[in-house]
Amino acid sequence: MMMNKTQIVLYILVIILLCTSFVVFSDTLALFETDSSGVVNSDVGKWVIKVNNNTITETVNEAIDITNFQYSSSNKVETGYIAPGGTAYFDLVVDATDCDVAVLYSVDLNLDATDYDANISFSLEDLSSNGQVIRTAEYVYSGVIDLASIRNDETRTLRIHITWEDVAANNESDTQLGQVEDSHLTIPIVFHASQYLGETLVPYSG
Repeated sequence: MMMNKTQIVLYILVIILLCTSFVVFSDTLALFETDSSGVVNSDVGKWVIKVNNNTITETVNEAIDITNFQYSSSNKVETGYIAPGGTAYFDLVVDATDCDVAVLYSVDLNLDATDYDANISFSLEDLSSNGQVIRTAEYVYSGVIDLASIRNDETRTLRIHITWEDVAANNESDTQLGQVEDSHLTIPIVFHASQYLGETLVPYSG
């Protein structure tokens, strides 16, 4: 039996309506999928950093007294003291194993805040087999703790060295410092940490 024109028009309208409904339904599904993905990805990474077992949030200012240093043995200097010709060191242990992101850190020895003569010098090295520290400013040393190290529960041991050179030109200032009763050498340290976002560490060239 042949369909009349009215039936043909009705069939066409039904097909168009079904197609339109399918497109709208597909868009709705896509919207829900996008929204659910956004919710899943909205978790905030954990950020817990410890320096020598002290928990910090972003920065820590710590004046390290020379009594906290380990001294090199010398037949010229009594044990527990430092003087011209002596050396000592102090370790900073950086623990970022509770972080969910890579960490960029810097240690500022802040020697501009002291009045030590040039024969008393400080430096820093990373003793960890899995780390590298770069001198990025005159008294600033920086490094990165990557996610692989964090997931392996690896820490960073940063050793700060002090060297008091025995220089004849500094005899007067050395003597004055040594005669101050109960005097100690201190290093004002500023430790800063932030999420590592791929920044390039540029070595200091001054």
